[in-house]
Amino acid sequence: MNTFINAMRRAVSGVSIVTTSGDLGRYGLTVSSMTSVSAEPPMLLVCVNKSSVAHDAIAGNRRFAVNVLTARQQHLAATFAGSSTYGPAYAFSSDEWTVSSSGLPQLLNPAAVFECELHTAVTAGTHSIFIGRVSKARGAEETPLAYSNREYGVPVGLAAANAAAISTKTVLEARRG
Repeated sequence: MNTFINAMRRAVSGVSIVTTSGDLGRYGLTVSSMTSVSAEPPMLLVCVNKSSVAHDAIAGNRRFAVNVLTARQQHLAATFAGSSTYGPAYAFSSDEWTVSSSGLPQLLNPAAVFECELHTAVTAGTHSIFIGRVSKARGAEETPLAYSNREYGVPVGLAAANAAAISTKTVLEARRG
């Protein structure tokens, strides 16, 4: 298991906050496992630990929003991962959140946001895979937040990544020199 976890730390993922609101309450949770499932009809999935504060509410409310974080929103990732470093854990601050016309909590300035109706839920080990049918989506010209090896960062274009790799190779060759 430790080998698996250590290997997964090397994977790069986006960072989102999944929110829900309804009869079972208003919750938000940071996730790094969100991906598209289908373009027609538009669907996506999120993986949520069954022990999470938001799990049962997402399942019971049968709707959720996926708020893709920007590079400037690391503090929100920490807050909705349960950290109290920036204020109460899992707290929606009024200056960063709004409520959509369908009643779901949404960030005011996300990289993207998707409103979903729960299509199906599948149990897989310690998690549930919630597949949502997207009813509304919007994106912004913002740099999304990335996560790998327990650190946040930003994606770079291939040209910049290649230039950095070439520069690193040149430095290593010079040191061996």
